[in-house]
Amino acid sequence: MIEVVLQDLVSTAYGACTPEDGCPRAEIEAAEERLGFALPDALRDYYAVAGRHPELTGTAGREHTLWLSAPGRLDVEAGSLIFCGENRWPAQWSVSPGDHGWPDPRVLGRSGPGERWYSEFRRLSAFLVNLACRQAVRSLPHQAACRLRKGDLEVVEALLGYVGSRDVCKGGGWLSFADRSDRVLADYCRNTSTLRVGTAVPGALDSFRERSGLRLGPV
Repeated sequence: MIEVVLQDLVSTAYGACTPEDGCPRAEIEAAEERLGFALPDALRDYYAVAGRHPELTGTAGREHTLWLSAPGRLDVEAGSLIFCGENRWPAQWSVSPGDHGWPDPRVLGRSGPGERWYSEFRRLSAFLVNLACRQAVRSLPHQAACRLRKGDLEVVEALLGYVGSRDVCKGGGWLSFADRSDRVLADYCRNTSTLRVGTAVPGALDSFRERSGLRLGPV
């Protein structure tokens, strides 16, 4: 479902995607046996590609990142499968009880434990692809950010392109972009109209700033 997209994203960010980045199948299957139901295909793909990657699971200790539960630590509360949360704030994300059997279910969010769940993303695959890009951007050594004005998103689309495709990314409040040749990643938050760009390649950020004309500043 999203395995190849995630592998390309990891390679763009870090130069390579290795088997050590992911969880063994036995670990995923053990979690399913403990929970008593199969995990959605999209979540299985994320674990298989990046379930042990410290940056993409939010275990590297960076601020303003999200944590993704390891398979063995997945929690079910009143039937909801809680799989993700914020490292700095109590927000959480889950799959509702009625959607456990779907390969690509919707994602629910809430502001903290005990709060009411609300619809966050139409598809888990979109949530996870954007999560991976968001985490990766914040781990890269060269970063910049700016507020996007009306029409500026078209500039980003033309220079970077969507991670996988626009259809893969859409479905919620985040969008993700990549340029594999220059190894540049970017994530866009609709709620704040903020674009954040990151790369591991010296000079690639300056090149993108010049080509885009965007007023990218330090983060």
